[in-house]
Amino acid sequence: MSFVREHQSWAGPVAFIVAFGESFCFLSLLIPGTAILVGIAALLAASGIEASILLPAILWAGFGGTLGYAVSFWIGRYFKDSVHKIWPFTTRPHLISQAQEFFETYGAFGVFLGHFFGPVRAVIPVVAGMFNMRELPFQIANVASAFIWSVGVIGPSFYLVTFKDEVIAFLAAHQYAVATLLFFLAMANSIPRPILFVPTLLLVFGLGSLMVLGNGNLPLILFAMAAGAFLGDFYAYYKGLLHKENRALAWPFCATKKQHADARAFVESHGPTSLILSKFQGFNRGLVPLETGSLERPMLPFVGISVVSAVLWALALILPAILVGKLIA
Repeated sequence: MSFVREHQSWAGPVAFIVAFGESFCFLSLLIPGTAILVGIAALLAASGIEASILLPAILWAGFGGTLGYAVSFWIGRYFKDSVHKIWPFTTRPHLISQAQEFFETYGAFGVFLGHFFGPVRAVIPVVAGMFNMRELPFQIANVASAFIWSVGVIGPSFYLVTFKDEVIAFLAAHQYAVATLLFFLAMANSIPRPILFVPTLLLVFGLGSLMVLGNGNLPLILFAMAAGAFLGDFYAYYKGLLHKENRALAWPFCATKKQHADARAFVESHGPTSLILSKFQGFNRGLVPLETGSLERPMLPFVGISVVSAVLWALALILPAILVGKLIA
């Protein structure tokens, strides 16, 4: 923290480099840029640096994210059909197909959304270039989303650390309201829709961790998270039963045919344990219960395994906060 305080003038350039790497197609898979920027903002706040440092850091990060996306767009436009021959797409060809389906579904809005979704973040601009998307709409969506992303990544982290005591005290005073919110967020995280999955997961993790660190009611927190996850899984199972002939109708515009097929193959391959394993597989987490229902697997065993998987998922999310709380106690 002393180092950060003494070299605070580097906050902007470092934010630019990290945001560029996070948004550039060849570096995004190697650099956990969002996590690094959150950490930088937290260190700045913990160092006691004035909030005036935020605006330059946000601007630098916004410009870095914009440039990374723009260069990726120009690469896609220049190389077009030969992009799949360039690393990392040679070893991960599915990235192109996923980004293409995402782009075809959301169009120009997909460029805007792409900044917020890790799996397709840096591939979306490449595909937009390959599809000869007009540059003006692309750059408008690019600039707007890059700066919103930089504000959303840097600002909350800085202010949460700065006012952590006040935030924790407020949450502790409204434990049942927070538990209710955690319940609905955990349930929403079960819906296989990209625009919901990442934000709800981050909110569940963040709120749950703050409650644990603030010595909140741990059984209440765990129950709210697990109950929401279970109810979401059960609803997905029920939707699968209703739409077993055409699962895409269960959650329109959510997942691709390939994602549905992969989730079904996963259920058939791993049997009942697929429900537990899927909780830690990102987007697949919302499709496995749906496919389990569409395969008409018995309800009673599903309910039992779903309860176990929901509890394990909730524990995994709050365990880091529990360990940190023990270390700093």
